[in-house]
Amino acid sequence: MALQYNVPAVPGQWANERNTHVAVATAIHAIADSKRTPEQIWGDPTPAEFDHVAMAVENYVAEGEFPAEPDGRYAWGDEAIAIAAHVDSGD
Repeated sequence: MALQYNVPAVPGQWANERNTHVAVATAIHAIADSKRTPEQIWGDPTPAEFDHVAMAVENYVAEGEFPAEPDGRYAWGDEAIAIAAHVDSGD
């Protein structure tokens, strides 16, 4: 798998103030645009936005942009995105 999403720099403070994993914060910023700001997506994501953030986080972890969390959970405020652990087949 190749990196499918941009990896914008996100201030750690932005993620910390929102109790959000930095990979989730990065994904939110990656999909944000002039119509939907990161704050809007973070606070009230559409189902499609939530899916894109989850896919981006999975892509980031698979490509080594962020380390995998042992429990596969990546905080998004009071919620979390759950990503199945990536198993290396050794191929």
